[in-house]
Amino acid sequence: MNSPSPPRNAFCTLLMIAGISLPLYANASDEMAKKMDSNGDGKVSAAEHAAAAKAMFARMDADKDGSVTAAEMDASHAAMKKDGQATDSEMSSADKIKTIDADGDGKLSAAEHEAGSKSMFGKMDSDMDGSVSEAEMKAGHKSMMGKKTDK
Repeated sequence: MNSPSPPRNAFCTLLMIAGISLPLYANASDEMAKKMDSNGDGKVSAAEHAAAAKAMFARMDADKDGSVTAAEMDASHAAMKKDGQATDSEMSSADKIKTIDADGDGKLSAAEHEAGSKSMFGKMDSDMDGSVSEAEMKAGHKSMMGKKTDK
């Protein structure tokens, strides 16, 4: 059975979930790149991106059952706001999950999250060099979010 194609805004959703649900406002792509760039080389490798996505999933999976529900994602976003981080709230957590919920069970498994993150990274790596620069991240945000990411 073929699964339906993801909605056009699926990449935007992946960006919010896998990146990840870090702030998506002016200069946020710079902040995201710096947070994910663990070796400080100015680029985010696939391994760094995957590690950041895995850490985000672990933070969202409050009950540690291996899946993230909309309620857990909402709680994670609330905690981020409490810590002074802005979050993009144009889409509900349930809708974000639905976009990459391959088995349609209404929650996001670690495997679904990982697959979505990997797909997002591949799309953002426009020069296909195996890493995402701040410019590529900024361009990805602008392209997928339809918003300005610089002032």
